[in-house]
Amino acid sequence: MRFRRLGLVVAGVMLASLGAGAVSAQDGGSVLRVARLADHFNTFHPVQFQTGNQFQWWSNIFNTLVKVDTDSRTVVPDLADTWEISPDGLVYTFNLHPDVTWHDGEPFTAADVAFTIDWYANNSTLDDTGALVPGYKGYVPKWGQIVGVNDVVGTLNEDGSVTPGTGHVSGVEVVDDHTVKLTLGAPDAIFLPGLSDPANAIMPEHLLAGMTAAEIEASPFIMGTPGATIGTGPYKLAEFIPDQQLTLEANPDYFKGAPGIDRIVFKMFADPALAIAQLESGDLDLAFRIPPSEFDRLAANEGLNVISARNPGVVRIVMNTDTAPWDKPELRQAIAYAVNKQAIVDSFYKGRAEVLYNHPGFTTYDDINKYEHDPAKAAELLAAGGYAGEPFKIVYDSTFPDAGSIMPLIQADLVAAGISAELVPTEGAEAYVATLGDRSKWDGAIGVGGSEALHPDRSMQYYSTSASPASGNSNYTNPRIFELWNAARAEPDDAKRDELYHELALILNTDLPMIHLYAPNLVMVSTKGLGGGFAVHLNERESFMNSEAWTLEPAG
Repeated sequence: MRFRRLGLVVAGVMLASLGAGAVSAQDGGSVLRVARLADHFNTFHPVQFQTGNQFQWWSNIFNTLVKVDTDSRTVVPDLADTWEISPDGLVYTFNLHPDVTWHDGEPFTAADVAFTIDWYANNSTLDDTGALVPGYKGYVPKWGQIVGVNDVVGTLNEDGSVTPGTGHVSGVEVVDDHTVKLTLGAPDAIFLPGLSDPANAIMPEHLLAGMTAAEIEASPFIMGTPGATIGTGPYKLAEFIPDQQLTLEANPDYFKGAPGIDRIVFKMFADPALAIAQLESGDLDLAFRIPPSEFDRLAANEGLNVISARNPGVVRIVMNTDTAPWDKPELRQAIAYAVNKQAIVDSFYKGRAEVLYNHPGFTTYDDINKYEHDPAKAAELLAAGGYAGEPFKIVYDSTFPDAGSIMPLIQADLVAAGISAELVPTEGAEAYVATLGDRSKWDGAIGVGGSEALHPDRSMQYYSTSASPASGNSNYTNPRIFELWNAARAEPDDAKRDELYHELALILNTDLPMIHLYAPNLVMVSTKGLGGGFAVHLNERESFMNSEAWTLEPAG
């Protein structure tokens, strides 16, 4: 899901003329051609980081302090070779690799880490509750938990712009060029693995110092300009054609060793059928998030490895709780009873999907209401909530794989239960986001993706403490849910933490600001010549975290 606070679905445009011939092995060296059939934005900085496609691009261009292994939980070194955590869980000391350079040859040091954190703080503001709000459009990094961030934030202007703050975050100490110490305001059991998210990518002080979020948003750095978009990663940006393809070339000076594949080309497809055709023809080597309905067809191809894996994300309806009559829990519960989730999983996905009853990171407790399909119960709740036939407008991105098949099924279930469901399709992620920005145009929004199954804490980002939420947020602002999330994050005892999550799960399961439907298995496909330790991570968007080690053998 775009999921910082809103759900995005798939997008991407590609000119039909840009097939395998755009970059081929005859141009010199090995070329890995990749597609991820999901939304993307044409930007290269946390100021605009919003999608899993950017996650994969950035894993090749930038580095974070740490990464995670294929289980998406075990923390492994990246820019930091080693780290120590104080007994009270508040102080993290990172020992940085001593021989890292930026793509332009400038040395990377601890000062870049401090700059990245200071920039985040200076370009954020505080909302009316005192909570930190980034003054830009990207995912929220972990830096907000560091002591002193709130002291150096910017000022929110009447027009919505931010006048950046100044000053250094006091909880960040540059010990020397290769040692940095971060002090948190409270213990956080998932702070360290959370740093692997590209929202926490370390940025070059020598290029970006003094630039505001608005200035960076319009800079060559963020627009994907070769030679201007600079990282420390295993690949350098060689070419970027917005909405069509991204070409990366190996960084021979990468501190973990020169990559084994010379170039990586990310292709962007509007129509999943084009990607499937190129997999079958040998013009595409690796693809993520292929429609599950294509599993059997592709598995019959002897040249391909086809993987059907559990999806850590979701498909759900984000309810606009600002809009009557859907501000009533009874009506939201009626929708949950009306949709036959199990039938969609069984008939359409042939069992390669999991029915969801809540945010997927939570335990399915015995007292959770599963809202099993019950049109009569839905009708009863509609009557109790005073439903008078108002339209229920569901916005979704029509480029999401299988949307054309799934959305009419959902609509039919709602209509059969007595709900006047209207489908509002949009063409691509940007149109979807624009529609979400006008809350009068939708009552429910189909949110897709994310990685919430990895931990209950990951779901907190989809709720707002502010009276002015992100455009696709439900705007459900029950203060108790934030108390429970914060208490659970700081609770060291597993049993006590589970008690907190249990209460939280029951609240969300009853009030239903979001109606969770199912998680279709993710289908990933690779040529059998891809090796060198290639593996799909549990959180598949992380799969390029060790791309420098991969190798590619010619087909056949």
